[in-house]
Amino acid sequence: MTKIIQFSTIGALMAGHVQGERDFAKLSCGCNFGLGCSANLNGELTIYDGTAYEATAGQSLETLDYEEKVPFIQLTNFNPEHEYVVEHVNHKNIEACLKRFIQAQNIFIAVSLQGVFEQIIFRRPYSLADGEERNVDELAETQKVDTFHQIEGRLIGFWTPELFGRVSVPGFHFHFLDESKQISGHVLEFYMNYAQLSFQEKQTIEITNPKSNSYKKMNIDVNMLDEMIQKIEK
Repeated sequence: MTKIIQFSTIGALMAGHVQGERDFAKLSCGCNFGLGCSANLNGELTIYDGTAYEATAGQSLETLDYEEKVPFIQLTNFNPEHEYVVEHVNHKNIEACLKRFIQAQNIFIAVSLQGVFEQIIFRRPYSLADGEERNVDELAETQKVDTFHQIEGRLIGFWTPELFGRVSVPGFHFHFLDESKQISGHVLEFYMNYAQLSFQEKQTIEITNPKSNSYKKMNIDVNMLDEMIQKIEK
């Protein structure tokens, strides 16, 4: 599969459309790789080998039920076209590292880094109690940030061109999953001495928009979106 299957957009999510609307089962279509979030931003989703892992602060890593409805997700079948061993790679130089091997600025790319992380910093949201609500700004203040050292695992994510920065997170968007599948989250920083870099160009992105009235009635301030995406997702 040379396409990314996506439900909703990062712009709609940042603007407040966080209700779960579409079953994971109806979206997954046998896809083995991806990321997203669960309803009401209660967890970060990382899809590996067809299973969706939900990371929530203060809770054990859980697998998402196929019937669970999600507000935003990106999925694909990951069959790497290219694999390279890279050295001294981190969150600051990964773009330059990738561009050594492919002209990336105007295309979508599914990307994975696997190996031992000398250090990785990631975040997870705290779950809301039933009936509670929060906006995206409040989410930024109610997340747990963790740092791990010498942990084996992989980054799962996508490179999105700036041109599509309100559809998907511009640049890199990575989630982490450790080798034992017990630890996961949205990546903020990382460093690896050695890593296996794998990637696959995705020529198509297929987006399904929510169809609820709440989505259709949204008044999205597009002038604020870039700032919000940078604040929350980077």
